Amino acid sequence: MTRHLVLLGLVAVMAGAETLPPDVAKTIRTNCLGCHSSAVKKGGVDLGRPAIDWAAAGERTLWERALRAVEQKRMPPPPMQRLVAADAAGLSAYLGERLARFTPMGGAVPRRLNGGEYEATIRELFDLPKFRLPMGFPPDNQMHGFDNVAAGLAMSAPLMEAYTNTAWEIADTVFPPPGRQAQKRVWRAPPSELVTSFSASTVRDGVLRMASRAEDIMRSCTWPARVEIVDSGVYRITVAASRFKPRPGQTMTLEVWAREIEATDRSKIRAFRRLHTMQVTAETPETFTFEAELYEGQTPLLRWPDAELDHTSEQLPALFRERFARNPRLLAAYLAALYNADGTPRSPARLRGRNGYDLINRLMEDKALDMTHATLDSERTRRMLAMMGTIGGLNNLHDTLAHEYFDYGPSLQIHDLTVEGPLRPAEGPKDKKRKQIQQALAGVAPESVAPQEYARRVVERFLPRAFRRPVDEATRASFLQVATRHWAHGKSFAEGMHLLLRTALISPRFLYREMTPGELDGYDLATRLSYFLRQGPPDAGLAAAARTGRLATREGLRAEAERLLPKRADAAMVRSFTGQWLGTRKLASIMPDPAFQFSDADIAMARQEVEWLFAEVLGKNLPMTDFIDPDFTYTSPGFAARNYGYRGATVGGDEGRRMARLPLERGGRHGGLLGVAGTMMATANGVDTQPVLRGVWMLDRILGMPPPPPPNDVPALTPDIGGATTPRELLAAHTKEPRCAACHTSIDPFGLVLESYDPVGRWREKWPKSKKPIETAVVLPDGTAVRDAVELKKWLVANIDVFSASFGEKLMTYATGRAPNIAERREIAGIVMEVRRTGGGARDLVLALMDSRTFRTR
Repeated sequence: MTRHLVLLGLVAVMAGAETLPPDVAKTIRTNCLGCHSSAVKKGGVDLGRPAIDWAAAGERTLWERALRAVEQKRMPPPPMQRLVAADAAGLSAYLGERLARFTPMGGAVPRRLNGGEYEATIRELFDLPKFRLPMGFPPDNQMHGFDNVAAGLAMSAPLMEAYTNTAWEIADTVFPPPGRQAQKRVWRAPPSELVTSFSASTVRDGVLRMASRAEDIMRSCTWPARVEIVDSGVYRITVAASRFKPRPGQTMTLEVWAREIEATDRSKIRAFRRLHTMQVTAETPETFTFEAELYEGQTPLLRWPDAELDHTSEQLPALFRERFARNPRLLAAYLAALYNADGTPRSPARLRGRNGYDLINRLMEDKALDMTHATLDSERTRRMLAMMGTIGGLNNLHDTLAHEYFDYGPSLQIHDLTVEGPLRPAEGPKDKKRKQIQQALAGVAPESVAPQEYARRVVERFLPRAFRRPVDEATRASFLQVATRHWAHGKSFAEGMHLLLRTALISPRFLYREMTPGELDGYDLATRLSYFLRQGPPDAGLAAAARTGRLATREGLRAEAERLLPKRADAAMVRSFTGQWLGTRKLASIMPDPAFQFSDADIAMARQEVEWLFAEVLGKNLPMTDFIDPDFTYTSPGFAARNYGYRGATVGGDEGRRMARLPLERGGRHGGLLGVAGTMMATANGVDTQPVLRGVWMLDRILGMPPPPPPNDVPALTPDIGGATTPRELLAAHTKEPRCAACHTSIDPFGLVLESYDPVGRWREKWPKSKKPIETAVVLPDGTAVRDAVELKKWLVANIDVFSASFGEKLMTYATGRAPNIAERREIAGIVMEVRRTGGGARDLVLALMDSRTFRTR
């Protein structure tokens, strides 16, 4: 037998494999082959060999799996005896060194543009800032936590069909098919078909009464629900209007504007185009007729700009004050509605709209109405008037007061609206935009040169931008032939250009990037840098740096990287990377239990806190430890007070809702990636905390040690194991199962130590169901005992290189479209150590990573 193994070893060495050192071979034979021999192959893993062929990719993958299992102390699994420390260290050192030496850098498949990158590219190529992928476009798959990893961006038949259809729609925008003849028609919109929204208007006695003015159209305007202009042109618009119970000598102005159908009801009036202004002077219907241009996708919008009821924080309290001065009983009714008997406030939402108006009237009729505080100088009245100038007061009490105007005036009445046309054509914004795009594609207007000359210029100018690199003469000629052959078959100029454009937009050179193996050339490097930092194609400066060779130099690459690094928290790169790295992208789909009183605005703030922290640490080159334990946090004072018990900042009014940089004491419960609502929400489900999910998140996203997925035959974690009443007891009972214990000894401590954060990131002392005190003391996998999340943060700060290396690996996965292999992880770890040794910060680390072989290699 011994002679046979020796002969096998000699054969292996002769074939290029390396015989295992005796101590390594003994460690494997003693601790691994009981389960992973050629005869057993548990989990499909066979380690029974005397030599390793490091040149074989399959062999490297196998031994890298083995190395991770040893380093994470998952193998041998319980109840088997663990590896002796010296044996584990020797095996890890040998495998790590050999894998790093023989694993080549790079190796990803060509990288397709993901959905977000495709959208951004189309927007920039055609100057279409509102372009969005059509509904039903196949979503991107995630791999290694990101949706831009090359291996996950496979091309399927449905996806290719979607790209083809979308290319056709884009080409339609630039070179539309021949238009149909505009059909003249008449729309009539009676009051019942005019939109009523909030306090702007209502239908009474068969007419629409308008009551208020505001910047928001939903609180000041009306428009027909069934009038949508299809053909841009000049239209005849007729409006019948009258005054309802005007003030003495009052005239009323009626404005007609052009509103885009796609605009939201929260749009501001200044976003639209005013068509006509008229003065309504009679209390019987007056008819006004005028002609104006309306464009495709628009509808008329009616506005009363000089309404007495003004939706502003200055005017609304003044209107109420005037009424209260005249009628103390009205004041008493509002005080009764908005305050309890002991003076504590009630929500102004109970006075919203018609319900609020009816409540006030009932209270005024109540003979027992308390008049004690019904004076303008009472403390309650002052508080109420101040509240009327806040968002809640404006949105609720304005709607209530509108009904007084509907009943008693003054109001402006709309009796009828008619739109007729088009009387004659007009060039709308879409037509003008189309001509601009056509001019930009070739540098000349289509009608100014011959068709073939225009196509030639499009090919020369557009293809290098679309393909993100110079295009050779043969390629230019082949694309030019696409159009000229179409014309030779009798197709129109627009049809030939349409085909040329959509052919380019489904070309692999457009849909894919970084297609050449090995080290990236200047153009591929520019593309990688741009999609990484800008989330879009290279701009003119980056393209010039690639063309001149400046990007190939260390100084040139750093200069462009510094120029493109995101400067704002709302930058596309910041939102995309943090949302996927930390999981905060999913917050939009989490619905916190109503008991937490966590609003949509709170959810948005929770995500923004993470983005602003990332932008601050990166932008100001703060130390990596500030990701974990900073002396500041970005949030709104109101949110900080409600969620974190923060004191020392104004929490009311507009100031309390605005994002602010708030100082923190280091070493506290809140602040950093582990002490904010966003990450704690992303690792819960909105109702309960999930220690296992938080533990896996810590290992994967923060420490870079993702545990393997659970085997298919592992039982689910059920709530009735052994009478467990707390998450700690539940996990302890569940993980007595040996198959679970191997991984859960690493996962559970990180999840349990974070249990003091509830599902929305607030600190708590007891588990909500059992009311038992939360026990967060754990022993981490390296043997360190920590009592709570505060000590966990201290441990992370003390081991910041572990977090920094994990951060670097996640950043490089996102930037390069592949998970770094072991050779690249070694390079990243070396960069992390060097940046820390020289006192560098987060920005220095990111810039150094972009100068690495890992970043420069496909």
